[in-house]
Amino acid sequence: TKVYTLSQASRDLVKKLPDFLTIKALISSDLPPEIKTLSRYVRDLVDEYRTSSNGKLRWEAIDPGTNKDLEQEANRCRVDKIQIQVLRGTKFEMGAYYLGLCFLYGDKMESIPQISRAEGLEFEMSSLIKKMTVKKKKIAFTTGHGESETNQGFRALKQVLEQEYDLTTVNPSTTEIAADVDGLVVGGPKQAFDEKGQKEIDRFLMTGRGAVILDDGMAASAPNQQFAQAGMGQIKMVQPNQTGLDKILEAYGFKVGQDVIADNEAAMPGLVEMGGGRRGLTQLPIWVGVQIPKNQTLSVLNGIRGLVFPLASTVELVGPLAGGNVPAGGKLWKLASSSPSSWKHASFFIINQTTKLDESKERGPFAFGYAYQGPLKSAFVKGPEAGVSTADKQPLSESQKPVRLVVIGDSDFANDDYFQLARAFPFYEAGALMLHNAIGWTVEDEALIPLRSKSMGSRPLGVVSEAKASTLKWLNILGLPVLFCAYGVSRWRLRRMARSSQNI
Repeated sequence: TKVYTLSQASRDLVKKLPDFLTIKALISSDLPPEIKTLSRYVRDLVDEYRTSSNGKLRWEAIDPGTNKDLEQEANRCRVDKIQIQVLRGTKFEMGAYYLGLCFLYGDKMESIPQISRAEGLEFEMSSLIKKMTVKKKKIAFTTGHGESETNQGFRALKQVLEQEYDLTTVNPSTTEIAADVDGLVVGGPKQAFDEKGQKEIDRFLMTGRGAVILDDGMAASAPNQQFAQAGMGQIKMVQPNQTGLDKILEAYGFKVGQDVIADNEAAMPGLVEMGGGRRGLTQLPIWVGVQIPKNQTLSVLNGIRGLVFPLASTVELVGPLAGGNVPAGGKLWKLASSSPSSWKHASFFIINQTTKLDESKERGPFAFGYAYQGPLKSAFVKGPEAGVSTADKQPLSESQKPVRLVVIGDSDFANDDYFQLARAFPFYEAGALMLHNAIGWTVEDEALIPLRSKSMGSRPLGVVSEAKASTLKWLNILGLPVLFCAYGVSRWRLRRMARSSQNI
């Protein structure tokens, strides 16, 4: 799977460097065997970057050792010593070693202070190189309607998003979305957008810029004061959610239902309030696990094999996209769908350990969301007489260029509350990854998407007999070296025969 080979995305990044970039690899020469292999990997990886850069990337390895001047240089580069406990003889000793990278580009400097593992190193390096050499695109998260954004709800994503993008917030109901904003994220509003806010989102999309719209058809909320006084303050009520996005989404071809997709066969563990301020795990059909088919044509799903949609609503194709019909020049992808055994629940209910939902007759599969690329028609402006330019602030009836739009009937799949569960259930991490990928896709900044999921995990053999396992083991230990030696001997004999024929 080429996990030890520099990705094409990283090659393209350094190949297009506008100016010279210098990398200083601060590596102690007396590294213990435990991390010696890692240091060789670091050297090889940096050298692959250099080879792919057409001479624009230069690097050098520095061993600060006990040299005070070189130690000061390491401090200026913000590269720290790694404290490692090493077994020497019959006792453990604590040692301090350098293994870090310093990046210099013009008057900019970035560093990876300590490298403790190979996993994720290429992504970290390429992120820093991109940050230093490529102008960041600006992503705006909407506020003012109870949405999740990077300061509340999507805080787990904030740090990684800041590495790649300039982040800001905007309330479309009160403020115009700035011309320098490249992408918009509507993170699950809990109060309705007024007409002004809807028109501002529509105007933004008509300029040809992309958006991720997470629209919860049903939303969970804490009970009001009357319920709390009755001792029911810890429960969560799920009821229809009015977001005010229906008009614009249906004009673009999407309808988010005021329902929740439930599936007993795909029920996953989730958190519920236990009372007394405590939270516990339970398994309910409203947290639906789905397997994601591999899709080489859509980077939004890159590296994602499965994820969980909590309290997700159905997304149907209507209007210009009804029946899966796509306008000329457009493309449509279904991101995920539930199983045939799933059903829709469309009325009020309370989440607790004993929640039981009556199964409806309308069965799945249901779509959780779609990605669309192509022309869009305005939800508010009809006819060409409205104008074709925003230079004089005239509203547009159609997008100036193909738009990239992601619509999902759920915002909880990437929310901090569920992301925290990734410590116990790793599949909850995939939601934040998909939102990160979706943002990159909508602003046409997909260079680092393949690197986020690049894994160096072991791939063990399937269950085999002891004899077969032993055979495979010795083929690797002896077979490959013997083949290599045989190839060398063959080359030597052929060259010797060639010289002999020339002498004759």
